[in-house]
Amino acid sequence: MMKKTLIVVLTLVAYNAYSARFDAGAYKFQSSDKNTAATEHPMSPYKDGIVFFRNDTAYMFKPDANWELGDMVVCPELMGLGIEGTFAYDDAEQKLYFSKKIDKKKKKSKKNKGKGNELYEATFNGKKFTKVKKMKINGVGAIRTEKGKGSALSNARYTHRTGPVTGFYNPTMSRKGKRIYFSGNFKAGKGERDLWYIDKDVKSWSFPENAGDGVNSEYRDDYAFLVGDTALFFASDRPGGKGDLDLYVSYRDGKIWGAAQSLTQMNMGASDYNLIFIQGLPYFISDRAGGKGRADIYRPLPTPPKAEMELMSDFTLTEPKEFHWVLFYFDFDKAILKREYSVQLDELAAAMKEFPEAGFQVNGHTDVRGSDLYNMDLSQKRADYVKGMLQERGVQSDKMNVHPHGKRQLAIPNANNEAEHEQNRRVEVKIINK
Repeated sequence: MMKKTLIVVLTLVAYNAYSARFDAGAYKFQSSDKNTAATEHPMSPYKDGIVFFRNDTAYMFKPDANWELGDMVVCPELMGLGIEGTFAYDDAEQKLYFSKKIDKKKKKSKKNKGKGNELYEATFNGKKFTKVKKMKINGVGAIRTEKGKGSALSNARYTHRTGPVTGFYNPTMSRKGKRIYFSGNFKAGKGERDLWYIDKDVKSWSFPENAGDGVNSEYRDDYAFLVGDTALFFASDRPGGKGDLDLYVSYRDGKIWGAAQSLTQMNMGASDYNLIFIQGLPYFISDRAGGKGRADIYRPLPTPPKAEMELMSDFTLTEPKEFHWVLFYFDFDKAILKREYSVQLDELAAAMKEFPEAGFQVNGHTDVRGSDLYNMDLSQKRADYVKGMLQERGVQSDKMNVHPHGKRQLAIPNANNEAEHEQNRRVEVKIINK
């Protein structure tokens, strides 16, 4: 029997810095319909959504099918803590880290006339966050200094006991709870605010380290957000921008952050800041003209980048030629594809239907991290998930055979960074003859 052959070559473009450079020009943005005349205060990842504050109320949302802010859920457990700006949440430890003003009682002390905020932590007890206390950060507590010595953050040169170093803002979580980035206006920095980080020790956090000259300038550098520990997004009012605050990104170059790059297509001559991602989609805050309030949340419009396809259907063969479709970019330890791949799944299902008498093999893969047994189970779940998505799109279940491979068939055998690890976290769909 003669069969029509469709050869599909798909190049997936990941607008997610786990494995590819973020292309701001791939999206168009508009003020969310959920904005009000009130100021929308900075957003932070929380559980499986995004939280922002409007007046004194904390709202959480997740993107809906059109990438608009979905149903707004009030989070009373985050209210009344004095959170200012962004916060960092460690879901595994049920810990919250945030910046707030120094307690008023302590401000009255002559020994503690600290300017700026300090970092606090709280623990979730199932209903609310309790045990609120200052984070224990090495080198920033009250200390006795000597002339020419003292904290490298404050450059203090006194011979008496000083108050703690202050000026910590907008923390964000990195490395699965092991590192926190934040902005600080320490005297030892380069500018008004620099980006710094601290690492988690057994009982405390390490001495703050400057994020480096690649990201910091003599001006304000603020609102850090990490994607895969390979891309650092932030806002800055350095010269050369379009507005008060512009959005920038720096990619990791070995152990250091590379030179910051302006996200030119997103900056619009206003204050554009607080860029974060959820389900692979970018959201940010801006006070540009045309919004509803002084600061609005801007969301992407559902115009995902199109796959590059080469279609060849002007000939027939007695047997189908090989059909190979690869879906990359599962998040670490996850078995659900990001929403951005919905269009590609639609196209894949349509292409598979071009072979009514063929079968397909759905191969699940992981990266090398974790045990063999765990990764086999994870690769099974990933393959099952893709099969389920294709079934929803009309591909018959009995035409698809699932094969988990765990970490036995790596696309990049010696992966040593997140960009390479992610290419191993994949599902491949291949045609087979029945």
